[in-house]
Amino acid sequence: MKAKHILVLAALCSLASASVGVCMNTAGLFYNPIAEDLSVSVGSVSLTVTILTVASSFSGLLVPKIMKENTVFWIVACGMVLMSGGALIMSFAESVFLLYAGSILKGFGSGLVNFILITAISNNWFYKSHGLITSVILSFSGIPGVILSPLIRSMILTYGWRTANTGVAVLLALLCLPFLLFRVTIRPEKQGLKPYGYEEFIAEKEKGNIRVISSADENFSFHTPLFALTSTYMILVCLAAALPNHLPAYAESISMAGISGIILSMTLAGNIVSKLIFGIIVDRSSARNAIFLCAALSLSAMTVLILHPSELIVLIASFIANFTAANSATGVTMIVSDMFGEKNYSTAYPVISFIGSYAMAFSSAAMGFMYDLTGSYTVIFACIMAIQAAVIIVTMTSYSFRKKELV
Repeated sequence: MKAKHILVLAALCSLASASVGVCMNTAGLFYNPIAEDLSVSVGSVSLTVTILTVASSFSGLLVPKIMKENTVFWIVACGMVLMSGGALIMSFAESVFLLYAGSILKGFGSGLVNFILITAISNNWFYKSHGLITSVILSFSGIPGVILSPLIRSMILTYGWRTANTGVAVLLALLCLPFLLFRVTIRPEKQGLKPYGYEEFIAEKEKGNIRVISSADENFSFHTPLFALTSTYMILVCLAAALPNHLPAYAESISMAGISGIILSMTLAGNIVSKLIFGIIVDRSSARNAIFLCAALSLSAMTVLILHPSELIVLIASFIANFTAANSATGVTMIVSDMFGEKNYSTAYPVISFIGSYAMAFSSAAMGFMYDLTGSYTVIFACIMAIQAAVIIVTMTSYSFRKKELV
């Protein structure tokens, strides 16, 4: 791998860290402190993630239309300003309405630089070990939470949530800078380079030793059972993906407030590890098998969280519970490729991502209000168990509908 490929990989990892890792995956640390300070419900505060996610889904739809070699730099620059500016505005909020306004800006900025842009560029730059490299990049959506959650939690306790949120604004800007400084292009050919592993990929393709993704339907349409099934998969995994932000509050609800910062780190560690395992399974077996494994593990972890026998067991279960993150990130990119092929990927993925964003937005708010109503996370965990079972069923059905096998 040449130096430029490494720089592009680093820049994409950094963007994933900013747009999802910091922008979304550390939000749960602020729920209770903000709710207590502003004298509002946890559900009202968790609605910020709902708004952020919806705003992100709208800007994400714009990316395929506006992303060109001469605009990609400015897209990321705008995303950086909007995310940082939104976080800064939120730090001055005296009511939930300013929190919501900041969330709109953060969300719109996040949508410009999140997985739609990231995977479009990585698909062009990396051919060899594509599943693993994609998983490595997307796993960085969890790394900031693992490393920074205890620090952010400490800042909240020591200096207050407003100062901590200002720190988040600065961090978002710093994480976007590598992409801008390295002048990343959409395609390596623009810089006189070939994709990583290009020669090996072509040689193996000619020998018939690698799987070539072919479209399941040459005449792509949104009005097909296959698209409906893939969208259903996206909805389900995004419903489950909202859970980690609520686990710090869950720890406090069961009198384990001392591990509320650590529990988010554990869930985000699960985010990272699951994506790496997912990528390895994809390259050696199939995306379908990887999805089955992650869904089954997450389902089993819910039972443990309901029982919560000890702090250590809860931390381990939180780690395993977020194996669902692989299904909602890497899993989506792989199943869309498997169902619709490279030719239709850029058409199908943004729309499916848009649908999933609404599911996650609804789920994040619903979990907050469900807790407000019941005073417990038991019902929420039971719902996640049902969702993971449905993920397995829908995945099996989706692959059975596929008209052309990978060869």
